Amino acid sequence: MARLKDEVATRALEAHLHPGETLKHWAYGVKQPNIGLMILLFALAILPGAIAVALMTKEYLVGLTDRRFVVIRFSGGDVKVKEIVEYSRDALARKVKASKGGIFTHITIDDAQKPFVAKFHRMGMKQNREHSQAIADALTGGQANAA
Repeated sequence: MARLKDEVATRALEAHLHPGETLKHWAYGVKQPNIGLMILLFALAILPGAIAVALMTKEYLVGLTDRRFVVIRFSGGDVKVKEIVEYSRDALARKVKASKGGIFTHITIDDAQKPFVAKFHRMGMKQNREHSQAIADALTGGQANAA
């Protein structure tokens, strides 16, 4: 798991903000392959399995502004942007499911054109847990489930 610095994350997200928009919260998350597939790959061969899982894992930086929820899919510690998806906060009503646990915060957006699923480990960045939980609360109107 990459451990990003806040300065790298905020710089990457601020490059994609609209004029007058303010970044409130940011977090680092991942989408890993199905656990059954991961176990199978590790059982076949530990090192090649670990490499395959690493290659199949998608890394995300997410940012919550006063207007939008911005998702950047990236690779590498220097945040090489692969894809940017944005959601209007107004359009997310009833499309977001989130849960907050001791280790992970999960955020799912059920959108036909732009679905999003990721989990945010509390150690992903310095304050990843606080930021990811604040994002979950803001997107669900405070209705994020405690896991």
